[in-house]
Amino acid sequence: MNNFIAYVQLNRNIVILISPIFILIGIYSIFKAKKNYESHQRRSKTTSALCVLYHDGFVAIASYSAVFSTWPFFEETAFYEMNLFFFILGASIGFSSIILYILYLFKIELIARALGLNPDRLITDGIFHKSRNPGSLARTIGLFSLGLCGRSFYTLLLTLIWVILNHYYIIIEEKFLESTFGDIYMNYCSFTPRYVRIIKLLKK
Repeated sequence: MNNFIAYVQLNRNIVILISPIFILIGIYSIFKAKKNYESHQRRSKTTSALCVLYHDGFVAIASYSAVFSTWPFFEETAFYEMNLFFFILGASIGFSSIILYILYLFKIELIARALGLNPDRLITDGIFHKSRNPGSLARTIGLFSLGLCGRSFYTLLLTLIWVILNHYYIIIEEKFLESTFGDIYMNYCSFTPRYVRIIKLLKK
């Protein structure tokens, strides 16, 4: 039993040591993307590779953190029913993120377009009619669901950091899209929320 507790604690410490690396990669990839977009260029292959590493790395480290309940809501030996409650709640929310991400992939069509290498046309139909950033929204919901499934405060903290970094990146990307597609994009923004409709209503 003591060996198992030590094993769990070791993995929790690994999570805390590794996660800053992906945060730094995220900050650097946003900085690189900003330079590309401010010079009115598409995202470079290097920048896109960094963004993929940052996005997937966050999902991986958040999953790792959730599995070992880093900074748990409560102790492992207590409240079995509550463990089950948080798992079912998180899994239910996570299922919706999977559906949302599938709808996003179905509309994005090309890998190059998903990576920002080929912004050849503005997609405004399907799931993009409901949200301008369904892929980011799906990842955010997915990360949040992992935190609930693993009853991990640390995973929820990583989710918050992801939301802040990703929001800043999206603001930068929107300026590039505005300069690329002009009035078409601005009109699209006027009737489609950045994330979800409820946020747009709260702003009003």
